Amino acid sequence: MSCVSTNRNRYLKNGKVLTGDYTNYEKGYTLKIPDTWVGFLDTHSQFAYKPKISINQKPYIVVRVMNESNLKVDDNITNLEEFTNAYVKNIVAKNVNPNLNVSYQEHNLYKKYSVVSYKTSFLGNNYTSLAINFYYNSKPFRISYFAQKDEFANYVEDFTSMLETFRITE
Repeated sequence: MSCVSTNRNRYLKNGKVLTGDYTNYEKGYTLKIPDTWVGFLDTHSQFAYKPKISINQKPYIVVRVMNESNLKVDDNITNLEEFTNAYVKNIVAKNVNPNLNVSYQEHNLYKKYSVVSYKTSFLGNNYTSLAINFYYNSKPFRISYFAQKDEFANYVEDFTSMLETFRITE
């Protein structure tokens, strides 16, 4: 994922908080979020979730679900290990000393998945990221939790409860 600039004006609803039914935004999955969280369109106009208390982006905390429509996956990638390795390679290329940790677990519905955690920094802030990667029926999914380092522990339980409700729709 990367950011770009263009000389064309674009009027997007970045940062817009969304309420009500999220099914129009949840493409290929469902996820139940705590009452203390909301859906919103992030700086790239991608649908994501954040705690209501961080609506003004300070501190920056976000949970995002990505699938094949918003993940750039090389056509040669055909399984979870390749999908995870490509993600790890990208993390290592963009971060100095990311304190990277990769493990594999078993999910009762979707079988094997990977857990990737790492540290990063930008714009003078330090962040912790946790990504859960699935490769189910030849389709990639990534559920990520990203927060400022000092806020990460405060919302990891919320993320875990969301993760337990994650369902791929077919």
